[in-house]
Parts: sequence; structure tokens; C-alpha cells
Amino acid sequence: MAKLERKLANLPIRQALLRIILVGTLIATAMILVFLFVWNTLLNLWATRLLAISGWNLLGFSANAVGIFALFGGAILGSFLILALVMRKTADVFYAIKLARPLEQLNYGVDQIQHQNLDFKLQNASHDELGDLARSFEKMRQALQEALQKSWQLLEDQKEVNAAFAHDLRTPLTVLQGDVEMLTVSNNQTNQQVLVQDMQGQLQRLTSFISLMSKITSLQTAPVEKHDCTSEQLVTLIKDEAAHTLGDCHFTFDIDDELAVDSTFRLATSAVLEVFDNQLSNAKKFTKSAVSITAGLTTQELQVTVVNDGQHLSKVELANVRVPFFSSQKAGHHLGVGMYICKVICETQGGSFTVRNVPEGVATIARFRIEQSNSVDR
Repeated sequence: MAKLERKLANLPIRQALLRIILVGTLIATAMILVFLFVWNTLLNLWATRLLAISGWNLLGFSANAVGIFALFGGAILGSFLILALVMRKTADVFYAIKLARPLEQLNYGVDQIQHQNLDFKLQNASHDELGDLARSFEKMRQALQEALQKSWQLLEDQKEVNAAFAHDLRTPLTVLQGDVEMLTVSNNQTNQQVLVQDMQGQLQRLTSFISLMSKITSLQTAPVEKHDCTSEQLVTLIKDEAAHTLGDCHFTFDIDDELAVDSTFRLATSAVLEVFDNQLSNAKKFTKSAVSITAGLTTQELQVTVVNDGQHLSKVELANVRVPFFSSQKAGHHLGVGMYICKVICETQGGSFTVRNVPEGVATIARFRIEQSNSVDR
């Protein structure tokens, strides 16, 4: 049985079924031949005794007629019975070897999903059609789990944004409320003009907050648009953006390109520049003397690292650096919504965004997933 199971385990279902039917047929044939031999021997002994009895008959049939009926009838009935039992056992063996485990796994997976549980894994080592189906089901489960985790993460991020937004709205709203109360009791025209200007500034602040919220929401749902690009084009875009954003600030640029010469890849350049601009603006504010830019390009991703030689971030700042609207007394503008926007953009492009201290200062690292293009520039 174990030997048969090893032989059939990795065969396609149709081929395994044909083989096990062949084995069952051979076994049934051998058993039928043995049965016919035994049945014929018993009938010969029985017929010899009956023929010795003169004038014996059954319901008017002679002993010879009864013997012939018994021989053929018993042979046919017994053969069909043996064939049915052997085929039934063959079907049980085939089900146990080829169908039971994959079907059990699939039913288990369906049951877990019905109970809203995706934290499980299907184990199937067979290489037949049902094994492939089980592995496809496992891939679907993983994709569904990743999609739900991403949705849950977006919800958590949105909660953080809403909480931070509500917290930062309190200050301008409190100032506006105080200005309105003072306007109602003040008769001095100069004071009234100052209060109106202050109210206008707070309203502008509220408008900026609302614009930021709209931008963050649109980034989370924006479609991924990628375009054909070459290494030379990417370097030109990065250098131009750095020169424009950093201005008189000294910077160095280096690229580690693992792609073949003249190879073309697909990249969301607008998203890359959006993140890169935030990286540069952040570095320019806190650098002491120079900004270092490094681009790493492989067949799977683009990594852009911007390092400023400013003061290291504290543990609290590193832990909250990508939390929207976070700030500290030491480096309020070093953190906040800009880094959060970078995080959202990189994740929508299949990458990641990190901030960490390095010996030279503080580094922001943006990763973007790229796709190889079929077109090649000549």
C-alpha cells in the first residue's frame, strides 16, 4: 500500500486513476479465476454425487440441467460480486491517496474564511491537479490577507490623521473664538483691524490643514501610473530636482546602477519626484554644510537615500517621525506631514519609506518598486 501510494502521489489524477483501475482489474481478474476454479471443483464433486442417485431431479429439471445452471449462474454472480468488491476497494484506495488530503485542506480553508480567519496555511505536497488547486487557494488566501492588512493599515493611518488633524485644529479655532469675542466688545478701530488680520491668518491656516487632509486622502486612493524610463533619464530628473530644491546648498550625488546598458524600466516618476522633493526640503532645513544623495537601481526597485549632516533625531522623534503633524520643540519642522506623505506615496508604489540616524547625520530612505519594460531605447 505504501509503495502504491508513493507511485501515485505525484501522478496527474487521470493517469493515477487509469493505473489504479488497471491494478484493480488485474486483482479482480486473478480473484475471479481462482473463484471459477474453486467453484468448478465444488460443482464437479456435487454433480458426481447427484448423478449417482438414480432419477434425481429438481422441479422437473434433471441433475445435468441443474448442474449446468449452477455452474454458469454461480460463476457469473460470483464474478460480478468479486468485481464489485474489488472496484469498491480500488475506489476507496484512490480517494484516500489522491483526493482525501487536498479536499480536506480545501474544506478547511473555506471553513476558516467563512469564520473570517485568514491566519492559517494550507499544507499540500502533492503535485497533481488538486495539489495545484490547493496551492492556488493558498496564494489567494495570502493575497486576500495582504489586501485586508493593507486596508486595516489604511484605516489605522486615517485614524491617526484624523486624530492629529482634530488636535491641530484646536489652536486656530480657539484663537478665532477669542478674536470674535474681542471684536464684540472692542470699539477701537485699530484693534479691530489687528483682530481681523489675525482671523484671516487663522482661516488661512485652517484652509491649509484642509488642503493637506484632501491631499493625504487622494494619495491613499490614487492609481499607480508608471511610465517608461531609462537610467539616464532618471539621473537627469534627480539632479534637476536637487539643483532646483537645494539651490545654493552644496550636495553630492552618486548612483549604483545594476541594470544593463540602454535597458528601459517602468517607474512612477511623478511619485518619485514628489517624495524626493520632501526628502530634499527636509534635508535643506537641517543640514549644516552638505546634503548627500544616493540612488540605487536594481531590476526590482529604486532606492533614493538623502542624508543631511544635521543633528541626530531622538528616540521619540524616530518612533513618531512618520506620524502626521507630529512635532517636537527641538525640531518641529523635521517631522510631521511631509514624512507621512512620503510614507503613503512609497507604500502605494509597492515600496517603503524609513528615517534613521546614520554616522553622517539623518537619512531618509525611499524605496519604489519598478517593472521591466519590453521596449529598449536605441
